[in-house]
Amino acid sequence: YGNSLDLVSLKKDENGINFVSRTSKSNGISGKVKQLPSLAPFSAGLITVALSGNPLESFLHLSPFYTAFHIMVLSPNEPMTMEQKIFYCHCIRLNKYKYSYGRQANSTLKDLLVPSIKEMPEWVKEFSVRKYTMQLISELNLEMKATIHRTETSNKLVPLLDLFTPVNGIAASGLKRFSYRPDDSYVPYLRPSYRQNTSFDAYVSKMSVNAKHVFPKGTLYVSTNGQGSHTFTYVSVFEFIPNSDVCVLLPKRDMSILEKLYYAKCITDNRYKFSYGRKPKGDRLQSIMLPEYSPPSVAAYDMSKVITEFSSIVGKL
Repeated sequence: YGNSLDLVSLKKDENGINFVSRTSKSNGISGKVKQLPSLAPFSAGLITVALSGNPLESFLHLSPFYTAFHIMVLSPNEPMTMEQKIFYCHCIRLNKYKYSYGRQANSTLKDLLVPSIKEMPEWVKEFSVRKYTMQLISELNLEMKATIHRTETSNKLVPLLDLFTPVNGIAASGLKRFSYRPDDSYVPYLRPSYRQNTSFDAYVSKMSVNAKHVFPKGTLYVSTNGQGSHTFTYVSVFEFIPNSDVCVLLPKRDMSILEKLYYAKCITDNRYKFSYGRKPKGDRLQSIMLPEYSPPSVAAYDMSKVITEFSSIVGKL
């Protein structure tokens, strides 16, 4: 069983020990706390499982940690690779449907059936998180345009239409959609979503639509429909086709990826002005007031350093 600690009773420390709660976000980590002199944290390489709140949210931890109430900590009975532990997190999470806020897993977690190591699929044994992540990093070529050194500064707010040309997506009717990618001519067909990784709807052939509806990676787009997804704005990391509830924003001046990310945050921050009955479409979207220029801190931010630092962390896995 976990530590059953209360976060509000601990002293927060940005450089301290991870504190794991029952949240389903951020690998279960709610913050960092100062190490307790009388209590050693759990060691890295263990799995935590939420028993209530968000039952069976399971995570592998690569750093020492403390836990909140109703958290079970799993230690392997025999040596396991990181990939095998992640596989078991997935297996445990697949049992979430058996539980709810009123049916907790405190007494039944130990009875869950999961594959033995001998029954584990071969691809789990062959898969390498380190190699896969390094491959993703090597493919991350977002053309950051570091040569753009903007000297303009302004505290002025201007309508979105002064900065971007909105282009609406296309309806799904008449499109042949696939859950898998038949070949390289198929690209993601994006829908509104509150998270970028869930905005994927299907794969659609570029040959089946007008070329003007196919947009390159590094393109800014905004969700214009859905109670839980409207106004969320993202910068694409791949070529895509937007659906009719997604609006692409084409900059009227040259912008770096960092500037686009800045404006994505600014647009998303206007979400409180809209609802399912008052959608950010047409004039409403175009009249959102945005800073005329991004602050100097955006241009000074060096994303390549972040990628380099992340690569060094992955290299230690």
